[in-house]
Amino acid sequence: MPDRYPQLRWRRAPWYMAAAAALCLSAAPVVAQQAAPLAELRQAAEQGTAEAQFRLAEALRDGVGVPQNYANAARWYQAAADQGHAAALNGLAGLHAKGLGVQRDPERAYELTAKAAESGRAEFLHNLAGLTESGIGTDADPAGAAELYARAAALGYQEAAVALGVLYQSGVGVDQDIAKALELYRGPAEAGHARAQNNLGLIFSRGEGIARDYAEAVKWFRRAAAQGQSTALKNLGVMYENGFGVELDEEEAKRLYRLAAQISGGAVSANAGEDVGLPLIFDPRLAPPNPERIDSYRTAALAGDPLAQFLLGYLQASTAQSIADYRVAAAWFERAALKGAPAAMANLGLLQFEGKGTLQDYVEGYKWLTLASISGLSEVAALRDHLAKRMTPGQINAANELAEAEWTARRLAAE
Repeated sequence: MPDRYPQLRWRRAPWYMAAAAALCLSAAPVVAQQAAPLAELRQAAEQGTAEAQFRLAEALRDGVGVPQNYANAARWYQAAADQGHAAALNGLAGLHAKGLGVQRDPERAYELTAKAAESGRAEFLHNLAGLTESGIGTDADPAGAAELYARAAALGYQEAAVALGVLYQSGVGVDQDIAKALELYRGPAEAGHARAQNNLGLIFSRGEGIARDYAEAVKWFRRAAAQGQSTALKNLGVMYENGFGVELDEEEAKRLYRLAAQISGGAVSANAGEDVGLPLIFDPRLAPPNPERIDSYRTAALAGDPLAQFLLGYLQASTAQSIADYRVAAAWFERAALKGAPAAMANLGLLQFEGKGTLQDYVEGYKWLTLASISGLSEVAALRDHLAKRMTPGQINAANELAEAEWTARRLAAE
């Protein structure tokens, strides 16, 4: 089957002990920088400005400058939606579809998305098509979905063109037409759309409606794999494992399978037979740790320095050979995290997701990744949201409550 669904989306300074305060969650400059624009946005939202209400909802949904809070995001989306704000209607629909901050209600999600799509915006037409195709909140109607995808694609929306291409490739909701699918994929693929590239590779590898061309398939799989598209990585692995369009290379195939599994969330790769795990996170504002200075790090860490504690944990986790090693790393990360070191928070969260050196606890792991993302490592939010696929809406909502309580307590302590 073609790939139907898109994937969800460090300046170095010398290391020195005195930098600890600059990286702590409780540091006043971080709080002040974030609070000012959000305070202005909140004031405008409370005065009834629909665009401000929508933007505040987005900030709360994504955890930009504030702890992620889906319930409050829903409240502000609703306020803007009540004024007919199309993007707010769409955002609120997303929360109802997943049950984040509100009761899961597919029918309400469909109703809100349909209302947003009345604006004629391509993105909302595409979203409505996705619900219609899958039968979420309505009866499944692939033919109706194809019409909506076509409308959005005509407006230049690449995701809709690719989704419509999948229907033509599969013959779902429309008569199968590989030439039409190729036409729909080609533009987005040339523009760098990874899913379109992967699907083009599939057509060439299978010889669907055209002459089979393994070399052309490998070309498109490579382009998609270079963007971290996990399905393309697996497909490219198949090509190497069988010598299709490339020199047979089982080791390269295993490497690609491992990487695909890692991108999919650190699962065990059945093909590679290894636990690929999740990569550690390092703070870009620090110079890389020097193993030869481990004694000085330990001295400072025992004296309570959070940066030294983080570096010890990072070195320990980077070279871990056993669960005991991970326990030591987790303990150092926890000490530093409690003092506000963002990278320590992030790595403690990852270990908790993995259950390495600590009990596996998705709620705590999500909490620490959220705190890291609003404490100087905003890039961590994307990883957190990817890992959230393992969690129930209830677990995510609980993690948000814990993160907000921790953030509020630390901010009050800094005042």
